[in-house]
Amino acid sequence: MPRRVKLALHWKILIALVLGIGVGLLISITWGRYTWGALGVGDAANFRAGRPGVRAAAPPSDAGPALRWLDEAAKAYAPAPGAGPIEAPRNAYTAYVADWVVRDVVPDSPAEPKRRPRPAPRRAESREDLPPPEGADVPGALAWLREHTAALASSTDAPAALTPPDDEPTRAGLAWMLHELARPDPNAEAGFIAKAPRFLARLAWFTGELFLRLLKFIAVPVVLCSLVVGASTMTDVRKLGRVGGTTLGIYIATTAAAIVIGLVLVNVVKPGSFVSEVVRDQLAAERLGESQTRVDTAVKPDVWAVLLAIVPENPFAAIASLKFEILQVVTFALLLGLALGMLAGGKGKPAIEAFDALNEALLKIVSWVMAIAPVAVFALIAQTIASTGLGAFGALGAYVGCVVGGLALVLFVEYPILLRLLAKISPRRFFRAVAPAQLTAFSTSSSNATLPVSLRCAEERLGVPKNLASFVLPLGATINMDGTALYQAVAAVFICQLYGVDLSTSEQLMILLTATLASIGTPGVPGVGLIMIIVILEQLGVASATTAGGIAVILGVDRILDMCRTTLNVTGDLMTLSIVARREGVLPEAPPEPDPGSGG
Repeated sequence: MPRRVKLALHWKILIALVLGIGVGLLISITWGRYTWGALGVGDAANFRAGRPGVRAAAPPSDAGPALRWLDEAAKAYAPAPGAGPIEAPRNAYTAYVADWVVRDVVPDSPAEPKRRPRPAPRRAESREDLPPPEGADVPGALAWLREHTAALASSTDAPAALTPPDDEPTRAGLAWMLHELARPDPNAEAGFIAKAPRFLARLAWFTGELFLRLLKFIAVPVVLCSLVVGASTMTDVRKLGRVGGTTLGIYIATTAAAIVIGLVLVNVVKPGSFVSEVVRDQLAAERLGESQTRVDTAVKPDVWAVLLAIVPENPFAAIASLKFEILQVVTFALLLGLALGMLAGGKGKPAIEAFDALNEALLKIVSWVMAIAPVAVFALIAQTIASTGLGAFGALGAYVGCVVGGLALVLFVEYPILLRLLAKISPRRFFRAVAPAQLTAFSTSSSNATLPVSLRCAEERLGVPKNLASFVLPLGATINMDGTALYQAVAAVFICQLYGVDLSTSEQLMILLTATLASIGTPGVPGVGLIMIIVILEQLGVASATTAGGIAVILGVDRILDMCRTTLNVTGDLMTLSIVARREGVLPEAPPEPDPGSGG
């Protein structure tokens, strides 16, 4: 009987990743506002969140097809004695836009026909046919409506507010023709078929968030227990200083090198020159509110405060903190492990054995969590790609290419050279060993959440002792930000190029210094790179309005780039660990045998 081949975990995750990207792209291309509208959903954002639908408070985006429908409906309408109102559109999003036009064109018109109070109409036959009010100029209103909706439909910009006609007869005619188009609840016609995709979307969100929570839930206990056990064997203070100094030196050097690569690329390609002012302003207008909030709430980091914060005032508060104060946990665990290892007479041995047993149990939990990784990765990637879409990537292709190209140069050129020269390890062996951590980092966009997987890869797939891995990797999750630092440098220069801000050589050197220092103490959580970009631009003296506009432009593609740069951050941590392990003589010449229960 042939032996059944068990697929390795990283291959399962990779397959799930590819499938998630494919499904996400398919949804992004085929499922938009008008697809929801065909299912009776006008306000998709609130419907997906399970909230009641609300009327548009501002001109809806992507209103072109609806405005064209309104123009065609006005052209086809033939006013005659006893004629009813214009038939409402079948598509709920079209009706959502038409409702905005009605309320914007004839706000609180005194001549608007009065209706008996009733819920939003669900069927055409339930409409209330009212004769035109006395003195209403229906032909004039029809001509006015055709003129303005045609102009709006042909415009490439977001629809602006309309000014109602001055004469009362025309206003009355408009009110008579359009009064049935107004719908208080844009989701009134959403039924079971619309709820099915909403359920699937919520299920994908739940699966991805559950996986992230499980990883974060286990990260701090794993770091604490493994580092206590590891530090208890590192009683040689000189060795500890040597390991720490080497680790910090490599982290800072590779971060600076990544920033230089990013600056060279962005100055050679000049991606800001590929975006016109019109496109820039359109992209900025879509997310300006969110961007301005980020700019207003960004706090410039104090290097001295960051260094001081490494030592916790209350170690138990650091362990329980929702802010993931990983450096404080590392400090506490390191000191506790050293103290236990130095106790005379073996008094610390029972505690060390207890922490060792806890560490083994926690790693077993990690293996359980990773069992659902393929499904979770598929859910995370599919919803991310589906929500991001491809529109912004077309306009910002040169910028995205600079960031991804710089990350690729570091990952596939700089790191292999360092691995060959300093770690004396084959890049193929290295990348094969760290693949699960890379794929997890890409899907979660969080170095901290990936930390348990990185520790497992280091111990079980690279063969690095746990005492070394549990010291170097948690430190790297906060200090080593090669990908984030490169992205910050490219994004800062790109924003300056967008708005015509010239940067001198000394100012770009300031970017190098600021981004390198900002990487120290930066939490390894999604989206933190944007805050550091704001800090860098403020250091350069860029106006707040320019900063807010630039951040708004790049927000649309930030999540995908966040996934890419987090992958590089995590890979850099493991690369540094390999170099340190080689220098300490503890990196095995051949990869360890895989655990049969780990899937390879």
